[in-house]
Amino acid sequence: MSVAYDKIRNRAGLVDLENWVRFEVTGPDAVDALDSVVGGNVLDLFEGKAMNTLIPSLDGGVQAILWLIATETGFLVVAEPEEAAPVAEVLGELAESFDIAVANQADTQFHMVLTGPEAEAMAEAALGDDIPSIAFLNAFDLPSGVTAARIGFFGEYELHLFGATEAKAETMAALTAEGGEEIITDQSAFPVMMAEMRILNRARDIADEASVFDAGLQWMIDFPKDNLRGAEALNARRDEASRSCVLMVVDGDAATGALDVDGETVGEIRSAYASETLGKTVALAYIDADLAVPGLVLGSSFGVAETVSAPAFLSKSVTNALGQAA
Repeated sequence: MSVAYDKIRNRAGLVDLENWVRFEVTGPDAVDALDSVVGGNVLDLFEGKAMNTLIPSLDGGVQAILWLIATETGFLVVAEPEEAAPVAEVLGELAESFDIAVANQADTQFHMVLTGPEAEAMAEAALGDDIPSIAFLNAFDLPSGVTAARIGFFGEYELHLFGATEAKAETMAALTAEGGEEIITDQSAFPVMMAEMRILNRARDIADEASVFDAGLQWMIDFPKDNLRGAEALNARRDEASRSCVLMVVDGDAATGALDVDGETVGEIRSAYASETLGKTVALAYIDADLAVPGLVLGSSFGVAETVSAPAFLSKSVTNALGQAA
């Protein structure tokens, strides 16, 4: 089992996300500006709340996937590194049309994540008693000046930490004092862990021509909104999806490329990884829409493949939480 995967799935891992996107959007028009380009309803996002949403492209595709965190002064836009260019482009366009200020926080603010089934207890011991009170999709300003946000990519407990660059070393020292230096790890396990939960990375998992509906991300859009740019194109593509993105578990090794069943191509695998938890391959695939139902078993060229409802398994954090609630 890889070191990074083992730490995050079974214990706790602390990862420096210095290359991730983080922009601060402030100003009188910040709510209206962001609400005009993201699928979610920003009007409902008050201080201390977070939202996973996307920016639809003008042709009904996916321009970027991101998180919005409402702060006391505005909004923090957080995204994976691949989203840097599209997010910067859209925010730049908004700054020309709305009374907002956009600040790239990459050089002035750190971003790290402590994640895994043991992460919450470790964070509480290192950062204070406020940690257990932070619910999922919520953010809280800690007494140290660090903002702690519960947002998720991997199915495990995740605490994303943001703060001034000069506070980074102190924050890391507090966490490693509790978990030891061995909790520090890297981002190498992120792709497979996201695939296991069916969390899509736009660059890896969504073809340029795919619509929001092909990707199955329509849940990120509040369709009654009347101010969303590109809404007409988005609605026009609602009923045209011929393929849908599904999570598959494959008994054999799988690779990206055509998904063939009995010599006939029924879809395409966009991402495929060996899942160390399942002992099988997890794949994100686009298959014919009429086949895109959980529980379908296919005798594919890669071996027996089954479509499953996400996530592929219950993480230890979820299992622990269910046990505590019982």
